Amino acid sequence: MCGDGTDSVALPNPRGIGHRNVESSIAAQDQARALPFLGDEDDCEDAERPDERGFVAIVGILVRTWPYLLPLVAGYWREIPRRGPAGEGVAGAIDELPSGNAADAEGAWSFGHVPPLVTALTALGPLFGLLPAGVEWTTDLLLAATVGMTALTWALPRAKGRVYVALSLALALLGSAAFLFAVFAVPGLADNVQVGLVAAGCAGVWVLQYRVDGGRLRLRVRLGSHLAYYFALLWASTLLSMVVALFSVDLISQSILQAKPLTPFLADFLGQPELAGAADANANVDLAPLTAEQRIDLTWAYAAFMVFGWLILVPSMLFLPYYYIFIMQRVNQELRMALLQRWHRLSLRYHSNHRVGDSVYRIYQDSAQVTAVVGTGVQALQLLIAYAVGVAFLTGLDPILGAMALSVALLAMLWGRWYSPRMRVKSLVARQRNSDFTSRVQETFAAVRIIKAHGAGEAEQRRLERDSVRAFNASFRVRSLAAIVGIVAFSMAAGVLLVAQFLMAIWAQGERETFATVLVGLVGLSYLRWNLSAYQSGQEQLGMASVSVRELVDAWTQAQDMAMGLDRVFHILDIEPDVRSRADAVPLRPFRREIRFDSVSFAYEPGRPVLRDVSFQARPGTVTAIVGPTGSGKSSLMSLLSRLFDPDAGSIAIDGVDLRQLQVDSLRDNVAVALQENVLFGVSVRDNIRYVVPEASDEQVLAAARVACVDEYIASLPEGLDTVLSDRGGKLSTGQRQRLSIARAVVKDAPILILDEPTAALDAHTEHRLLERLAAWGEGRAIFLITHRISTIARADRILYLDQGRIVENGSHDELLRVEGGRYRRFVQAEARLSTPRAAEGVA
Repeated sequence: MCGDGTDSVALPNPRGIGHRNVESSIAAQDQARALPFLGDEDDCEDAERPDERGFVAIVGILVRTWPYLLPLVAGYWREIPRRGPAGEGVAGAIDELPSGNAADAEGAWSFGHVPPLVTALTALGPLFGLLPAGVEWTTDLLLAATVGMTALTWALPRAKGRVYVALSLALALLGSAAFLFAVFAVPGLADNVQVGLVAAGCAGVWVLQYRVDGGRLRLRVRLGSHLAYYFALLWASTLLSMVVALFSVDLISQSILQAKPLTPFLADFLGQPELAGAADANANVDLAPLTAEQRIDLTWAYAAFMVFGWLILVPSMLFLPYYYIFIMQRVNQELRMALLQRWHRLSLRYHSNHRVGDSVYRIYQDSAQVTAVVGTGVQALQLLIAYAVGVAFLTGLDPILGAMALSVALLAMLWGRWYSPRMRVKSLVARQRNSDFTSRVQETFAAVRIIKAHGAGEAEQRRLERDSVRAFNASFRVRSLAAIVGIVAFSMAAGVLLVAQFLMAIWAQGERETFATVLVGLVGLSYLRWNLSAYQSGQEQLGMASVSVRELVDAWTQAQDMAMGLDRVFHILDIEPDVRSRADAVPLRPFRREIRFDSVSFAYEPGRPVLRDVSFQARPGTVTAIVGPTGSGKSSLMSLLSRLFDPDAGSIAIDGVDLRQLQVDSLRDNVAVALQENVLFGVSVRDNIRYVVPEASDEQVLAAARVACVDEYIASLPEGLDTVLSDRGGKLSTGQRQRLSIARAVVKDAPILILDEPTAALDAHTEHRLLERLAAWGEGRAIFLITHRISTIARADRILYLDQGRIVENGSHDELLRVEGGRYRRFVQAEARLSTPRAAEGVA
């Protein structure tokens, strides 16, 4: 553990004169400790030791979030018209994908209609001149891409498993690349329409399937693939933004401001071919500049073009952020529910060794990192695409610019090798410190009665302050390193950008020819030579590439923190519960004969046994009292019966069946427990009693209340069963809380009942009534009592006296009292002596 140096500081708490000055002094000390550069920083050697895990390990942690994203990618199937339950499970949809020619198998869902449809759509290209063959190499390349997409759709119905996934990804990538090439590299709209039709036909593999059932055609569609929808919308809006940006810059910089003719592509797009130049290096040399009237007309065309583009883009800009939040909350909910489910299944050994606040922090705060992973992944993908496009564009203008843009990424990678492991360690320490602070707050709130009763508020405040300062300092170090990382990344990108801008300014003045003049002319831009438009676009793309690298550095920095949070989450998910049902476990049958402990031994920690060689029997209709000094293993013995733990040696059986051969849930459904802690919730009395049996009727609740002797108290409440209790039942007496806990156990109507100190807070009259009613209710049930009350013990059929984990005496009350020098006899004498001297003499 790391110290902060505050434990040795004794803060005075004077009274009277000078108190305000001392308070100011204390506040100054607190402020100094809260500011690491002025005061104690809570130095910790672990915070300075780099994390040894590499890039692959960190990416592996982030990739582990995929199972929680898959349902929002694969979605679910819904039949048209809808039949049966709402949507079939994701796993079922994946498993039902055909492994052969499913169209020939009646009753199997199939997408066999897709390959013929895509083949027909591909044939439309050369037949109707949308993609004529042998005319241009660009159209030939697009035609080959559509043929490749068609071939993949024919291969998919026969694929399965990883081959199916690989072919599906190949189809998606090929379709996206073909569409991009059609938009940017091939003039005209016909090729775009053709490739779009083929891509839409291929999407039928994903969205639509059919089956023939009893001669009837049935259809189903895939819904709920929200992440797929989001990325499709994001890609479309990004593509449209790039098109608008590229051609609007060319239009306003070259034609409107400098009166140069339009490129053929822009002229055709605007419907004014007479304003076009030629797509070669000397296109704008001999042509007359545009007239003032033509430039005014182009200004209006430019304004209309921009308004049209923004009318399309603005809805997506407004909708996508809300859609993203909706998706991320769904993902976060799934992970939190998985964490809670696993947390409930972990053994008490885990919970005993971990603070509640730590679990709360992991479930609430660390689990939220799964949404950050998706957001950072989306951002990183966008940045990588923007960076790759920028590098390609700059390389087309001049390879020197492309190399300079690449150098920024290389410098950032070298920088990342230094800061990444340090960021991970500091982030992990910060999360641990914040988890400790959360635990401290939780413990303080839970102990508020004790704190107030003992006047320990100031001492507890100092402890809270100490943990808060530790958490602040740890978080401060993380943010400080992140700031340094950003400053260095900015400095590297800014240096490269300044040099590149200087070179581009010189080239633009000398009208140097661009590197890929053929491709630039093919795309339809005017950058055949370096000019103002080329300079502005090059500056913009280089700036975007530099910004992309800087933001990628920021994203990778955030990924280190996310990985540490998720690592803490997956630590819980990776823990296998100590107690779990076997694969061949069977449900517990009705309790008939006996519960048998046979040579049972148990220890929470190796070498420190709690129970040793414990053997006894309990039959239906009997009450077994478990007695012994504090720490003798009484509660641990009953924990084994509920299978909260498994014994280290020996066996526990119900009607001859070992508990380890039973399903855990089935066993616990047949065991009711009233704990000594008497935990109540801030809900109605009815809901507190039927907490473990939510479907219990009011008659069952009231019957359980009568057995627990709490029915009269409930009747006296102003709203009866509907009365809402305060948090943890704070307004009830200890005896009232105790009886409500017993009623909660009774309403379960289980054949085995365990009561831990059931009458410790009851008066003699109430205790007598409760035990009589329990005896009547317990016919045919096995009841175990952990108690020190002689009046309660004396009613038991059998008494087990434990000492140091062993059963040293076993018998009825009268039998054990007759044992000369017996442990139980001495126990009764001691209890009686403490109550009345005469009773002690009678026992003696």
